[in-house]
Amino acid sequence: MQLLYAREYRAAARESLRGRWPMAVLVGLVASILTGFSASEPSFSIKFNFNIRKDSDLLDEFTHALYENFPPELIYFLSTYIAIVTVISVIIGIIFLILGGPISTGYAQYNMRLVSREEAGFSDLFSQFTPSLILRSFLANLIQAVIVGVATAVGLLLFVIPGIVLLFYLTYSFSMTFYILADHPDYGPWQAIKESYRMMRGHKFRLFALEFSFIGWWILAALTCGIGSLFVSPYENAAKAIFYLELAGDYYNSGAANPEIHY
Repeated sequence: MQLLYAREYRAAARESLRGRWPMAVLVGLVASILTGFSASEPSFSIKFNFNIRKDSDLLDEFTHALYENFPPELIYFLSTYIAIVTVISVIIGIIFLILGGPISTGYAQYNMRLVSREEAGFSDLFSQFTPSLILRSFLANLIQAVIVGVATAVGLLLFVIPGIVLLFYLTYSFSMTFYILADHPDYGPWQAIKESYRMMRGHKFRLFALEFSFIGWWILAALTCGIGSLFVSPYENAAKAIFYLELAGDYYNSGAANPEIHY
């Protein structure tokens, strides 16, 4: 039976979490830490330099003023500190990029097992940590980031509104990718992305409405200095796992899935 309203998904999620909240909160917290506290959505940014000469002059003036007003020892300390922080930030960013796909896929598996009333725990969160599974999850994450980032950047260069619309469209089109990877170990990254795109046709606004229905809970979480998010995040992710399982059941049972070879 298809659930029609966001409140029905939330009710089903609460029922699935009954008696299992402590583990759900702990697994969700670890997943958030290992993915850099992101929503597991791919991100991409592009910056343009339109006036190289002007920026170069400003940098020269700033450097000159720095050397004129501060002792060399302080400048050396600040330069070393900035260099170290930059290197560490790059390393952490690379680690999060590599872990983002496998952890997001493992977390999707955990939530699907949770709402299906199966045994679910930390083993699910780290279930993708084999060379082949790490690679496919990483590539799926990277491919989505590039597609969403480039398409949105192009849209924003044309007009702001089309860029925002395109970001919404692609983000929700690819939103089932990690669930599909967890549900179909034989799928490659590109196959999972394409299946998500096809599966979400006509359902993007439904998922948006479901996520938006948690806005009140997120506001309350913000009022608790973020502590409440430890409970809201597992709640929302359980509801989204129910959404996927229902949608996937209709999608595959209807024969809408592409019968091509999974590569």
